[in-house]
Parts: sequence; structure tokens; C-alpha cells
Amino acid sequence: MVRAVSGKQTRELTLLDLLRVLWRHRLLVAVILLLGCGLTTGIAALLPAVYEARVLLLIDPDRSRGGDPAPISGGALDNAFIESQLRVLTSRALVRATVVNLALHEDPEFATPLAAPAPLFAALRAGLARAREKTSPNGVADGQEDPIERLVDRFLERLAVTREGRSYVIAVAFRAHDAAKAARIANAIAEQYQLAQLESKAEAAKRNRAWLNERLAALKAQHEADLAAMAEFRARHLPNGTIDLRREAERIAQLERDLIALAAEREAKEARLKRLRELMRKGEPLPALDELASSAFLQNLAALKAQTLRREAELKAHYGDKHPKILDVRRERAELEARIEYEQASLLREQEAAVQTLRSREQTLLREIERLKARVLDAERTARELAALEQRADASRRNYESYLALVERIAQSEAVHRPDARVISEAVPPDAPVFPRINLAFSVSATVSLLIATVAVYLREIGARGLRSVSDVHDTLGVATVAVLPRLIGRSQPAPERMVLERPDSRFTESVRSILASLLASRRPTEGLVVMIASALAGEGKTTFALALGRLAAREGLKTLLVDADVHRPAANARLGAPPRPGLAQVLRGEARLDAALGVDPESGLVVLPGTADANRPTRLLGAEGLGRLLGSARARFDLVLVDTPALLAYADARLIAPSVDCVILVLRWKTTERDTIAAALSRAPELAPKLFGAVLNQADPTKRARELT
Repeated sequence: MVRAVSGKQTRELTLLDLLRVLWRHRLLVAVILLLGCGLTTGIAALLPAVYEARVLLLIDPDRSRGGDPAPISGGALDNAFIESQLRVLTSRALVRATVVNLALHEDPEFATPLAAPAPLFAALRAGLARAREKTSPNGVADGQEDPIERLVDRFLERLAVTREGRSYVIAVAFRAHDAAKAARIANAIAEQYQLAQLESKAEAAKRNRAWLNERLAALKAQHEADLAAMAEFRARHLPNGTIDLRREAERIAQLERDLIALAAEREAKEARLKRLRELMRKGEPLPALDELASSAFLQNLAALKAQTLRREAELKAHYGDKHPKILDVRRERAELEARIEYEQASLLREQEAAVQTLRSREQTLLREIERLKARVLDAERTARELAALEQRADASRRNYESYLALVERIAQSEAVHRPDARVISEAVPPDAPVFPRINLAFSVSATVSLLIATVAVYLREIGARGLRSVSDVHDTLGVATVAVLPRLIGRSQPAPERMVLERPDSRFTESVRSILASLLASRRPTEGLVVMIASALAGEGKTTFALALGRLAAREGLKTLLVDADVHRPAANARLGAPPRPGLAQVLRGEARLDAALGVDPESGLVVLPGTADANRPTRLLGAEGLGRLLGSARARFDLVLVDTPALLAYADARLIAPSVDCVILVLRWKTTERDTIAAALSRAPELAPKLFGAVLNQADPTKRARELT
């Protein structure tokens, strides 16, 4: 029975429903249509007729003929050219010439604005032109408007120039109260436009020739100046001709090779000299192949030293250390050693001088290489500057020759100037006026009036989006309305949960009793019935209804339990004025016994399991292992178990509780709960659909029951 609220089977508004709504407000629709159509038709009949004549001009895309210096081609340039021609056709200069030629200042029709509304852009353009021109072209002072300029403004209000699609055709339309006059003026505009083009072409050709001659003379002078600058540069920087850069590069390479060899020789001598100094410092013998050791004089001194050492050894074998002969030999050996050291030092100084000579030669080669490189760089820079001057002279020559050829072509051209546009369709007097068009005005008026009427109906219906009747509930949810609870009006009325106790014969109590009867009829005789009380949003009277139903059931002898399963905002215990006690969350978590948490309403005998504001792990508490097991045990102890749950759109708790209950009653607030809201709520909780017992339309206006609630 809930197919109407399922995601894929939601009932959509049909054309028949829309027609029914319009028919329900047919009087309003008819009044708006009659007023709109009648007013439009009356105004159109009073307005004078306006005729529009059109002349078609074809813009020639080939702009290269007739002595034009350059052709215009390409889509962007074509569009720009055509847009420019549109501005020319609506220019004040062209219009002023047409007005004067046709003597329109003598025509009484142009003394007043056209009866038909001019296009918005034309009216704005005329207003801006009047505000911008403090003094007219004819010298009329401020505050004294020129009659011709005023006539030009009137003329522009009647003129419309448009492009026909993306073609080269321009339509010039003019409006007047006389059909023949409209055609005559439209043709005159086209003729004046073509004449203005011819005059413009002749003047432009004259200016082009003068400009080209001046430009040609300037280009010739520039080319001659470039040639003179190139000759002067050659004379100043290259008096002896150019330098052979290849030969200079080879010479630099040879000098660099000589420098490398000389540096290698110098480094070898320095290393050898350093090694010999180290040997001499340590007193070790010099290598036999070394230059110092190969000296003949040093070799002789070394031989004499060796002989002295042998003699000293022989004398030591026969004499003591203090013997005169041994002392003489030692003195001779010391003299030889001093002589050897002196000779070695002299030879080392000669080697150092040779190394220094090599260094000097290296420096000379380096200076020569740097000089040659600087000369080559200077020659390359001079060559680049000369090449730049040559390129500049060549460019000025080509530029001069191109302009010279252009001047010759223009001078030889004998083509006759022709306008860029030609008339392909002359304006003829129209047969029917363009304003007012009675049929069009009537159609537009009827359409607009119908739209206004539809908006008016919509505004009247927009306040009725809430569920207002049993049929609305059935169409939206596909379920029956088990009861319509009236709103209790007046301060003398008790609260709904007390109404069932204090006024058992009231309409409200009877409505609640009918719900109880329906529930008992569906209850199995062997066990109790577990009923979930749900609503889409908070504030729809769900808790109040649960208290009223529970109290009434308990008063009539049923063992009734009310479980406040709203762990977010419990309210049942406070509404009954009962003292605080352990609640549902403590029982489900095992922190309190069920019997200790249960309380009894003394006025009705209703047993209440209060709620506890505890949203910690509600999934485990409210699932089958928690609240589901508790409801199973309560089903065996009580005839009726009512479960008050949080709002469907606010929390997902109802989806967890639904599998553990037998049926669900949905509480809807009259004229407040919207169709989309309840549909969204049930789509978010599909577990409720199979167990939906019915709906309760709460807080309905009892005075409108006969007209709206059925």
C-alpha cells in the first residue's frame, strides 16, 4: 500500500491534474484573460497605422578592385567591415544629408515622434546624442535646438539597419504612417549611402597617393643614408681590407701548442730542481744521471773525496784518532766536502736561472696569444657590425622597391571607382502595417494573460502544499488515514494527553478510540501488539499522540507500555510529570533493571519506560540485540506496547527499531507536513514501508472537516 512513496513509483503531476487545478480557479483565469485581451485589443485599435519599407543592399566582399590598396579577406575582417557599414548607414551625417535632400523639414509627419514605439536601441541612441551635443554642427548655441538636428533624431527613431544572418546583405528599413513615403525614404537612404561611398573612395584615393609619395621619398632617403653609413664604417674600421680570421686562428693554435710544450719543460725542470734541493738538504748523494752529478769537476772532487776516505781508513788501522796523519787526512776531506757543496750550489743557481728563463718565455707567448685573440675578437665584432649595416641597407632597398612598385601600380590603374554595395531589392510600398498587428497583439496578450493567470493560481496553491485531507494522504502515501485528530482550540481545553481522561466523550477522544479499535482488531489474541509511533519532522505531535493513545488504552483496561525510544530528546516522562528514574539507555546497557526503570501513570495506569538523553552507540542499543530483545519480552507481558521514536528525517533510529515492531503509525500535521517531506522521510527509511499501518492527520481544523478533510 506504500507504492506511492517508493523511489521509482512516486506519483507525478500530470497534465490532467494541472487542468483540474486551473479549472478549480477558472473564474480567476477567465477574469485575467478578459482584462488582458480586451485592454490590448482596445489600445491597438486606437493607435495609428505604421508601415515599414525595406531595401536590401549587397556588400561586395571583393574589396581589391577600384584602386583599393589592399583587399579585405577573412571572416573577422568581413564581419568588421560589415559592422562598420551598419554604423555608416545610421550615422547622423548620412541621415542629415538625406533629410536635406528630401526636404523632410517641410513634412508635418516628422514634427512629432512616430506613434509606434521605436526600437530600444534607437531611442537610447537618440537620447545620448541629444545629451552629448551641447552645440549643433550648424553653430546653434546651447538651449537653442537646431530644427534639422531635431529632425535627424526623429528620423533615426524610424530607421532600422540590420544584417541578414551571416550574409553580406544589409536590410535598411524605414517606418512612416504612409506606405509610399516609407518606400521613397528607404530608397533615398540607399542612394545617399552609395553616393557617400563614391565620394569617400575618391577622397581616400587622393590621400593615399599623397601619402605614398611622401613615404616613397622618405624610404629613398633612408636607403641612401644606410648606404652612406655602410661606406663610412668600411673606411673607418677596414682601411686595409678585412682580416684573414682563419690564418689568425691557425697562428693562435700554433702558439698555444708551443706554450704547452714550454710549460711542460719548465715543470719538469722545476720538479728536478726541487728533488735535488731535497737531496742536498739531507746530504744524500746525487743521482749519477742528473745534470749536477754529470759535471766533470764535481766528479773529480767526488773521486778525490773517495781516495781521502780510503786513506783515512788505512791510517786508522795503524794509528790512533789523534795521530797527525789522520788529522791531515780529515782536514783534506773537509776541504773537499766544502768545495763540493760550493760547486753544487753554483750549478743549482744555474738551473734556477734556466727555469726563470723558461717562465719568461711562457709569459711572452701568453701575451702574444692574448694580443692575437683580441685582434680576432675585434675583427669579428667589426664583421658583425658591417653585416648588420649591410642587412639594414638591403632591407631599406627592398622596402623602397616595394613601395615604388605599389606607386607604379596605382598610377597605371585606370579602374573606375564603384561603391562597395549595390541594391538587390528596392523598397516598395507595403500592403499591411507593421504596427499595430491586431492578431499578433491578441495572441501575445492572450499568452501573457494566461501566464499571469497561471502564476496567480500557483501563488494561491503554493500555500496548500501540506496534506489537508484523507484523499491527500492516500494519494501521497497510498495508505489509509486511521484517524483525523482535531486541534484543541481555546485555553479552557486540556492538553491532548489529558483530554482522553477528562473528556471521554469529546471528538478528540473518539478519534483516538477509533485508532485503538483498529489496532486491537489487528492484534493476535495470544500476544501483545508492538506499535511504532513515527513522524517525518519534530513538532508534528508524535509524542502527544503516543501519550494520549497509551493513556486511553490503559484506562480501558489494556495492559499498556509506552517506551520512550527517543535517545536524543526524550519527553514522555516530563510530559506526565513523573519523577526522574533510570531510563531506556541504562536498561539496554545493563546498568539498571527493567522493573526499576518502569513507572506507572497514577491517573490512567499506563506503564512508562522513560527515555534517556544518551546518543552513545545508539546502533547497538536500538538494534535487535538491544531494544529488539526488550520489546520481545514486553510483548509477552503487555497487551499493547507503544514505541515513541525520533523524527525520521532527523535521525536513523527508526530504521533500527522498525524490524522489532509489528506495525507503524505515521503522525502527520494537518496543512504543515508537506508531500515532498513525508515522501523523502519514507524513502530514507524503507524498513517502515511493509509495516505501515496507517496515518494520523493531527491538529486538523474541526470547522473545515466537511470541506477539506474528506
